[in-house]
Amino acid sequence: MTGAVIPGTEKVEAALLDATRALGRTMEYHEARLQAELLLAYALETTRAQLLARLGEPILPETSARYAANVARRAQHEPLAYILGHQEFCGLDFLVDRRVLIPRHETETLVELALQAARGIGNASPVIVDVGTGSGAIALVLAHRLPQAQVFATDISFDALAVAQMNAARLRVETRVKFQQGNLLEPIPAPFDLLVSNLPYIPTGRYDRLPVEVRAFEPRLALDGGADGFGLVRLLLTQVNARAPRGGSVFLEISEEQGKVAVELAQQVLPKARVMLHQDLEGLDRVVEIGKL
Repeated sequence: MTGAVIPGTEKVEAALLDATRALGRTMEYHEARLQAELLLAYALETTRAQLLARLGEPILPETSARYAANVARRAQHEPLAYILGHQEFCGLDFLVDRRVLIPRHETETLVELALQAARGIGNASPVIVDVGTGSGAIALVLAHRLPQAQVFATDISFDALAVAQMNAARLRVETRVKFQQGNLLEPIPAPFDLLVSNLPYIPTGRYDRLPVEVRAFEPRLALDGGADGFGLVRLLLTQVNARAPRGGSVFLEISEEQGKVAVELAQQVLPKARVMLHQDLEGLDRVVEIGKL
């Protein structure tokens, strides 16, 4: 009979309360409630807004079991984005899993600076390179916003490139982004106008102090930047210097405490370049710009 409650099922409201209590052991109540709602909306294949209009409805046992399993995963610190399988970044939706780093809000500063620089390039079809592309988030946002650009994206990880290529197909820019496997800038055959990169910058000594949901689940390859955090950045700058791009610019994401050292490193490797430091929306040092190469 339509509207009848199936014996042995629980209602949406009760399931949310139980999940919020479970998640509340590891996070603040408001965050626990929000994540409980997102996980249940995912289990029910609906939106969060639609879920909140169905609080009195029952949940089928198989759906309840799937929901409980995902709540347990989150309670064990697995990132929500990996459980849901996607993450929003710069207004676009990206597939993510444990093969790639989860795109973060602070990286949007890097993207916005790169977009501004790209729009000021005289070349009608600028060549843009994203080094260490991971999920492809940076490269694909740039390709999406700059339809005339030629975008290259490199990564040393075949697994990461597989995810990036899936995202390119989902965003329908797969014909305009060329993915190359290899060490930093080495796979790129031509000079570039603009290089962007969010390479690993966590010093190895700090790695074990990262939040458990980062160090236990996200790929270390995308996080550990070596003894001083600049191992790969230093190598990339050396490659940039050797390649002598045609008056191009470089934008590098850094950790908030690395600004002064990052600027000094860029000036040391590229002494003729103009080096600037940019802050994110929270006023923290976040991006090093190296221009007029």
